[in-house]
Amino acid sequence: MPKYLIRLDDACHQSNWDNWDKIQQLFSKYKIKPIVGVIPSNRDQKFKYSNLSDKIFWKKVKEWESIGWVIGMHGYDHVYITNKSGLVPISNKSEFAGLSLSDQRNKIKKAWDIFCKHSIKPKIWVAPSHSFDLNTLEAIKMETEINIISDGIALNVFFKNDIFWIPQQLWSFKKLFFGSVWTICLHPNTLKEKDLINIEKMIEKFKRNITSLGEIELVKREKSMLDKLFQFIFFRILFLKKTIKSFTFTSVIKHGSKKYK
Repeated sequence: MPKYLIRLDDACHQSNWDNWDKIQQLFSKYKIKPIVGVIPSNRDQKFKYSNLSDKIFWKKVKEWESIGWVIGMHGYDHVYITNKSGLVPISNKSEFAGLSLSDQRNKIKKAWDIFCKHSIKPKIWVAPSHSFDLNTLEAIKMETEINIISDGIALNVFFKNDIFWIPQQLWSFKKLFFGSVWTICLHPNTLKEKDLINIEKMIEKFKRNITSLGEIELVKREKSMLDKLFQFIFFRILFLKKTIKSFTFTSVIKHGSKKYK
């Protein structure tokens, strides 16, 4: 049976801390050790749930680290400044993809320095909206000690550009009978009460197959033909979904315009 790794995105000073506390209690109950993407200097205006002081926020991150949560560098400020998809074409907005190596080194160095100032060294890179490019990888290698990325579409861990990639393919639990490692990305800030209830149900159902980064064997393997086939199918399905969504939205706008003429 495949293993499921859970990733929590968008931890920042302005997070929905009621939800994060509930998630922490739930994960403690089931002894789950997720990857958590931490934004060190958030300026994304959509996160306006709270405003923790610097001291309290980093104390919380340090607490997560002490209980075995894997701290990930989730960009620098989470502000999208290009429309580039980069190496993983899931989204067409980016904090990094398309910028020069010098600019990316500067952002990543500032992010790394903030973590280090609070005695935390992130173990993994988590790109906002999955968007980063080769310059990002070079900047990470030049300015940090990180050699693992939580991203990419494959059925197992692979090694590319001198970095280990742990694929991230899911946004909810699904019963699967193929593949070795599936990462489920959750966004605690936007979860509703019903979502939290459903997550516990899924954890109860899949608990024997939930793993942690420390239990995953990092092997220097290239993508197999099955990995490449899965990636091809994944992006074709994603493209189809986006096309249908765009077509539906356009139809609604057109019909709505006619209705009110």
